[in-house]
Amino acid sequence: MAWILSIMTYGEFMKLITCIFLDAVEYVIPFLLQPIIGDLFDVIGVATCIYLFRWIGLLAALELVPGLDFLPLNVVTWIIWFMLKHRGDFTYGFAEP
Repeated sequence: MAWILSIMTYGEFMKLITCIFLDAVEYVIPFLLQPIIGDLFDVIGVATCIYLFRWIGLLAALELVPGLDFLPLNVVTWIIWFMLKHRGDFTYGFAEP
C-alpha cells in the first residue's frame, strides 16, 4: 500500500481527503440522510466532484439515485480518476520506479 503513496502528489491526496470528507459527513450527521437536505448535500458533492475530476466526476451523480446514498461514490470516483490518470504507472498491479 505504501507504493501508492509514493506516486501520489499532494494535490491528489487532498482530493482524496475531500472525497472521504464528503462521504463521511453523510454517515456522521444523520439529518443529511433526510430527503431534501440530503439531496441538496448530494448536489454539492456532485458539483465538487465535477469541479475536481471534470467529466469523470459525473460518476458521483449516482449519489442522486435513491438507495445509492450509502455507497462511498465520491471515493470510488476518486479511485477511478486516479487509476485513469496513472494508468501508465501501473504494471501488473505495481508502480514502476
